[in-house]
Amino acid sequence: MTNKLTIGSLKPGKPAFNKTLESSSAPPQASEDLVEIQQHQKTFKIKPERNNTVLHSALNQRINLDYKCEKGTCGKCRVKLLKGKNMVSSVNQAEKKKLGNEIDSNYRLACQAKFN
Repeated sequence: MTNKLTIGSLKPGKPAFNKTLESSSAPPQASEDLVEIQQHQKTFKIKPERNNTVLHSALNQRINLDYKCEKGTCGKCRVKLLKGKNMVSSVNQAEKKKLGNEIDSNYRLACQAKFN
């Protein structure tokens, strides 16, 4: 419930509102899904940035992941997806070549894995 301002309610010495205002009945926002990754025994939560790599999304959010070439050849940006695998693109050829069977254990190259 909100109070309407009238000329009388704005007189000096008289409070503008007699009752507490209630907030609008807008529904609360749903919590955003975060992707959880691990690199070098450290766990990080990243807000997915559509069409951006895991690496660049992390760097944009001031999460310093190790990386070097950004081409998928060095493997320095190797991370393990702990949560949110469904929000990341399919494994590409560079990752298959570099990671091999580690892909089965949810390892990805942060410079190659993109958010959908």
